[in-house]
Amino acid sequence: MPESVKPFTSFTYKTKDGNTVTATKNNNIVTLVDSKGETRQLELEEFKKEFINNSQKLEKTPSSDVFNLNNSENKTTEKTYKKPGIGATIGGSLIGSIVANITKFPSKLAGPNILKKLNQLSEGLSSEQIASVENAANNAIKSTGLKEKGVEIIKATMENADEIDKIMEKEINEGIFKFLPKGLRRFISKVYSAAMMSGENACYAFASKKVVLPDKKIKLCAFHEIGHAMNGNLSKIGKILQKSRNLSVLALPIALIAMFTTKKAEDEKPEGKLDSATTFIKNNAGKLTFLTFLPTLLEEGLATIKGNKIAKEMLSGELAKKVAKNNAIAYTSYLLLSILSGLGIYLGVKVKDAIAKPKEIENK
Repeated sequence: MPESVKPFTSFTYKTKDGNTVTATKNNNIVTLVDSKGETRQLELEEFKKEFINNSQKLEKTPSSDVFNLNNSENKTTEKTYKKPGIGATIGGSLIGSIVANITKFPSKLAGPNILKKLNQLSEGLSSEQIASVENAANNAIKSTGLKEKGVEIIKATMENADEIDKIMEKEINEGIFKFLPKGLRRFISKVYSAAMMSGENACYAFASKKVVLPDKKIKLCAFHEIGHAMNGNLSKIGKILQKSRNLSVLALPIALIAMFTTKKAEDEKPEGKLDSATTFIKNNAGKLTFLTFLPTLLEEGLATIKGNKIAKEMLSGELAKKVAKNNAIAYTSYLLLSILSGLGIYLGVKVKDAIAKPKEIENK
């Protein structure tokens, strides 16, 4: 019989009666599975006593708590950890969240600059070019088959402000925000309407099948929005991607779980399915956050490709290039937000874990 057992998490041995047993330790509980298929669980100290009295031969070198078989006290050198206090947890989570938001902040700063560049491209168009763009957009609705699907273009002007409000309200009530209180949904729809009216945004309203375009600004965005309409009405893959855009809301619970789940101690394993799930989310929060934005990136990219193709077919070479440049600039806002959101959560969790982590207690 060996004199001592090295640190172990799992190993196999034979009992004196020839039965082969596999021992697996998790948080001072040892699960024993014998060659007959029978399973038992013992506390670590009980297992040590049974092992000393009943073991014959080690089948595999063990690896986690150390105890001496010839030592009647059977002392362990298992590492003991103290979980971080509530103050460290809250403070770490707060500072980690600040780091995450600071990392994401450049995407917010880039927004006004991107809009400015889009406006500059449209402002550089002559009256003849503007007419060409508008005519091509209207013809695209017919030639692509979107008109038969009920899709139409509508300009956001002061004269039809009420209609724009209704379109945006329907979009909010049937979209990702439909579970919010009515008053808050109404407020959000007003914000979107104001953005359309001021020329700060254009959109394809899925619920109403309307391509909403500003009256004077960002004219070249029309083809990208028509691309969205084609995704939603003429493509199964495009429609799936549009519906999957809602996955981006999962970024918030991912961040909360990652920030408020305590880091595991060295060699500590999850207990149960829920602990395993939260541990996985915490360890992969940055990647998972980016993945929630992936359907949006793919759908936006597909709309851009389709919009560029229509522009190339219906506009002059010069105008088609401007449309492609316009769409590429707009796409960077989505790409930047997705990358920095994932990176921000990754760095935020690292900072939080550096502040609120288990501390080893010296065993005496």
